[in-house]
Amino acid sequence: ALATLGLWLLLPGISSANAEIEAHSKTLIASIPQAPRTLNTLTAESVSYTAQVLAHTNEGLLRYDGKRRLTGGVAQRWEVAADHLIFWLREDAAWENGEPVTAQDFVFAWQKLVDPSTAAPSANLAAPIKHASAILAGKADPKTLGVSALSASILSVELAHPCAWCLKLMTNSIFYPISQAFYEAAGEAFGTRPETHLANGAFKITDWQRGKRIDLTRNAQYWRQDEIALNAITFNHIGADPRTQLNLFRNDELGVASLDRDTLSAAMKDRLRVKTFPTGHLFHIQFSHVAGMHSANQSLRSAISLVIDKEELVNKVVASPGTRVADSMFHDWLTIGDTPYLTERPPSRHRPDVNAAKVHLARARAELNLPARPRLTLTINDSTLYRRVAEYLQARLDTHLNIELLIDPQTTQRMVEKWRAGTSDMTLITWPVDVDDPMDQISFMGDPNFRRVFKGLYAGDDMAALYYQARSAIHQADRVEQVHKVHEFFTERVTVLPLFEPYGALIIKPNLKGFVWQPVRGYADFRAVQIMP
Repeated sequence: ALATLGLWLLLPGISSANAEIEAHSKTLIASIPQAPRTLNTLTAESVSYTAQVLAHTNEGLLRYDGKRRLTGGVAQRWEVAADHLIFWLREDAAWENGEPVTAQDFVFAWQKLVDPSTAAPSANLAAPIKHASAILAGKADPKTLGVSALSASILSVELAHPCAWCLKLMTNSIFYPISQAFYEAAGEAFGTRPETHLANGAFKITDWQRGKRIDLTRNAQYWRQDEIALNAITFNHIGADPRTQLNLFRNDELGVASLDRDTLSAAMKDRLRVKTFPTGHLFHIQFSHVAGMHSANQSLRSAISLVIDKEELVNKVVASPGTRVADSMFHDWLTIGDTPYLTERPPSRHRPDVNAAKVHLARARAELNLPARPRLTLTINDSTLYRRVAEYLQARLDTHLNIELLIDPQTTQRMVEKWRAGTSDMTLITWPVDVDDPMDQISFMGDPNFRRVFKGLYAGDDMAALYYQARSAIHQADRVEQVHKVHEFFTERVTVLPLFEPYGALIIKPNLKGFVWQPVRGYADFRAVQIMP
């Protein structure tokens, strides 16, 4: 589902006396779609609303600036080699309690990250670090992880293999530092209350009312004081829907409002300026490749692919502002180095071809001994958008292939469990991007370590070989070529079927400056926001 975003800017000129005070104090009130369960960087969910809060309260070795360029965070400079990374930490990086952020804070955090007892949901991202895979598999001690503090301000990282995307990995919240003393004192409550959360970013948590609001105030210990204009942010109006946001915007109580397809026309009628942004998601079909499942047959997958009209799906079914057809599993903004991959190698346009689909289906019938009317199951998240897409797919397969597609709506957790086990022929799914690089998806779908857990993924050695080649590529041209080989493999084998990339739509008050949308994990970045007179 698309992330919901709303901002209430307390600006000069609002009649309320309280609003005048808040405007003077440079406070911004923001809406997020859901309250984070935890801000423990090791165990927090990889979702937009958690990433949004953490990006404002904490910082890793590197970060993205206002133009989405990779730049230094806690690290002032770094060295990259085929077998190691070295980071020199800035002297003025500090925790909110005034203690310095040290290299040992990163060593402790990363060792906890890969410790199987932590059960960190995104720990697999650490796989390029030496011994991480063995530790995650329970075959090595976490203290053998290839990370060490050469001094209080120098961090050394040994790599298991060349990793051209590893600097980008360092922006992810799972690689943020953790003070060991603070972590151990907080115990299981770490990251769940203001007093058990320790900030080293632009803001710190001063109040947290579960499910209601999270108050942030400027962190006086943060090293970039001259670049932070706001004094406070309150994450309030949690879960406000687009209709409510639009009404608040019209009443000058909201500076930014998120739109859906139902509110877009109203905003256009009011001649409001609409901006689109990548949500960081890409809807696609994951086929089960478990032996014995009909969907493990390539001919059947090809037949299904060829009856889907993606243009019709996007324009008539999804019908959401900015949404784009996806002919690749790689988002259109994902970069290799600084260049979008799809700019380097534009994908072939998907064209529906019912006659060709029927040829593939006939081949599948012979290979699988299918009944006259085969039955497949499509598992989805039980929400409106997923249902609309599922019903479209159901109609296309019924009309053109005489395939009965059973729609299986589930909670998000149960949907993921069934997909992981590979017990449904097809799963309509999306997940946020964790790294601005195609290796994010390639690692997940090609690394044999992941496929032992996600049993429905394609498990051929040919895919694994492509993964190993892609992860070892260093130079730009070689990286583009190796990623292209993976893309062609996905397309030819129909191992997965990309459908569409949703873009969100916003209306923004003209006196809000410095607003940045970060597509990795899909969140609004307010760190450079200024409220102009």
